[in-house]
Amino acid sequence: MAIPLAIFLGEAAIGHEGATGIIAARMTVMAEMAKSMKAIGESLDGRREFNAGAALAAARALHQNCHIASEQFPTGTSDHHSRASPAVWENRDGFDAEMTRFDAAVKSLIVAAETGDAESMRAPFREVGRSCSSCHERFRLSER
Repeated sequence: MAIPLAIFLGEAAIGHEGATGIIAARMTVMAEMAKSMKAIGESLDGRREFNAGAALAAARALHQNCHIASEQFPTGTSDHHSRASPAVWENRDGFDAEMTRFDAAVKSLIVAAETGDAESMRAPFREVGRSCSSCHERFRLSER
């Protein structure tokens, strides 16, 4: 798979130590999405055996967490623990558009996963990865 998983795992690598409330909750949801992406990516690139049921479950978990995450950025929820950029709140329409694109990409991945065919999942998985990267580039601070 051509998408570097480090993009997705970076969120999981940050420390949750000291984060509380909605910031800790969204960090956890982002880490869960990273796990789903890793599981799917590794099954598509041969690092783990492809299991159609597991791939579908991971895609569905990704979709569920996408909806949770989209609600976890209310105004005023940024502190030194958060990697959310001020751009999330300064350009809320842009952020919401990114989340909508992500949701659509994940829905396409689920449709592909429902076929049970790894090959049909490759292009939608890459699109989900591009969506993650686009949002992270615009709305996430670099690692400190």
